[in-house]
Amino acid sequence: MPPLTVTEHSSGDVRIFVVSGHLVAEKPLRVLESAIAAAMAEGARACLLDLQAVDYIDSAGIGTLVAIYRDVTARGGQLKLLHPSAHARRVLGITHLTAVFDVFDSEAEAIVNLGGVHGQA
Repeated sequence: MPPLTVTEHSSGDVRIFVVSGHLVAEKPLRVLESAIAAAMAEGARACLLDLQAVDYIDSAGIGTLVAIYRDVTARGGQLKLLHPSAHARRVLGITHLTAVFDVFDSEAEAIVNLGGVHGQA
């Protein structure tokens, strides 16, 4: 099982988290939760999860995405998803989370939607 890795960068006011590997129970999920919690503590309010390199998501991974979404929105932030892998997209569809998350296939479109490009909202 490939380890979960999370790298991050910013585009304007949007914090982008590039997630790769398996989004599964226990320690791997804490890596993602910690990265987003740290960004929120630093004042980030617009978060974009790039799921293109996520090979597998289990039920704990789905639960964690929902928990992160609730936490970010409770703090007045936004969390959106960027080009989920075929597996991630299928799981999001099966669980009907495409009705909860805004899902984008274009990073530029997602950033504009999050208000991360000055002068555009």
